[in-house]
Amino acid sequence: MAPPRPDDPETGALPGYGPASYGDGFADVYDDWYADVSPSGATARFVAARTAGPVLELGSGTGRLAAPMRLAGLDVVGLDASTAMLRRSLDQHPDVPVVAADMAELPVRMRAFGAVLVAFNTLFNLTTTAAQRRCLTQAGQSLAPGGLAIVEAFVPGGGAGEASDRVDVVRMDADLVVLRVSRTDPARGTVAGHHVELRDGAPVRLRPWQLRFSAPDELDRLAAAAGLHLVERHGGWEGEAFDDASDLHVSVYGVVEGRR
Repeated sequence: MAPPRPDDPETGALPGYGPASYGDGFADVYDDWYADVSPSGATARFVAARTAGPVLELGSGTGRLAAPMRLAGLDVVGLDASTAMLRRSLDQHPDVPVVAADMAELPVRMRAFGAVLVAFNTLFNLTTTAAQRRCLTQAGQSLAPGGLAIVEAFVPGGGAGEASDRVDVVRMDADLVVLRVSRTDPARGTVAGHHVELRDGAPVRLRPWQLRFSAPDELDRLAAAAGLHLVERHGGWEGEAFDDASDLHVSVYGVVEGRR
């Protein structure tokens, strides 16, 4: 029997979950818990090899990727809906300018950027297909001639096709346990959940998250609807080959001629 769906009947989103919810919930632990995703040096080299900039990073968070791209010689602007994330970015990387905004409603000039970067499943943080398409459309409109949209995302595994509730242990220290509680709805292509932080002597902390995921070919169709076409695809930031065994992809899109 399929588990009951979350309260929002249209998106399957957690009640009260909004554009800033993820960032506000994870800002204080993001650099610690996610230091090994989207390796910063390799990401910066990948982007710098394909554009002279400037670069707009969507969901830039703490500036973990924007800062090394700047060190690689690129002008970078970070954009995030979470002011908690952006405060950390400014504290750690004051030379990286940032904008507080929803990445589905980009407040940027048309044809202003050489590349738009959407790393580590950030596009999937938009909880509806319409929002993701709107983000990609506006990203394409913000690109200068010859500009590229670079998207990193996971490849859904077999479990993504099954309705399920899960509890997984993410971290276990002497005084700390972090559990991941999640619910997958394959009909909507969503996963909603919390990281539940249990620390000795401290109140329970809930960190909510929500993803609307798609397979690479589905993402290509969404990009096409937004006026973008696939230029290249890799299995990682070092240019690894993408194949059936890849668990993530780095996809580079260009603007379809005549769609501006």
